[in-house]
Amino acid sequence: MYNILNQVGWLKLEILQNRWLILGFIISAIAVLVLILTTLKKRKSKKNININLTDGKKHPDKWPKENYEFIAKRITRAGKKYKSILFASAELESLPITIPVNVAIGLAKSKNRCLLIDVDIRRDAVAEAFELGARKNTLSSKAVRTEFENLWVWPAHNFAQLKQMNIKMIVQKASDRFDFILINAPSLVNSPDQRQIVSAAQGIFICTKDASEATKLTELIKPLNCMVIGHIQIPP
Repeated sequence: MYNILNQVGWLKLEILQNRWLILGFIISAIAVLVLILTTLKKRKSKKNININLTDGKKHPDKWPKENYEFIAKRITRAGKKYKSILFASAELESLPITIPVNVAIGLAKSKNRCLLIDVDIRRDAVAEAFELGARKNTLSSKAVRTEFENLWVWPAHNFAQLKQMNIKMIVQKASDRFDFILINAPSLVNSPDQRQIVSAAQGIFICTKDASEATKLTELIKPLNCMVIGHIQIPP
């Protein structure tokens, strides 16, 4: 009888141990599943990035090249999903010309044929950055090749030769020739051509100094078919 009771006791203990093993396996499986779901969520959220470029100590023209390379890499990782990309701001000071210029140079150095279009007619900053001032009086409505291999620019003064700014048509014609088309549009909310500028782009980087500027830009692009792929915070 003692042996029988002893065997029953061991049997119960073994069943109890098996239950704990099964419970431990279920808990482990749940933990792994939660970890996988969290990782996938993080990867998905990285499609829309938030960049705080503060390394320049309030001087965007002195930001280290790593900042611009980071943005360029994010663009190339998206592949051809965002071929035409808009850099836009609500205020003129919130989009330093160094950002689209250096990103365009970075893309070109990575062996991507890149076109940088400037719609800032008032400043014509892209022409100044690439020292194209001498060509302002030359009648032209074509992209200009720069000293950087694979990089062309469409300076803002080119629009003076056109009856109207049909940027969407320019982007469509350039799509077959270039891997990426960047559009520089500072002070977008004040532009009379804001809707067609946004409509010409597949993706947009919003450049702002504060939340109010971000709200203005978000409200502007919301009804249009343009995906926000990044938010670049400019130091105030």
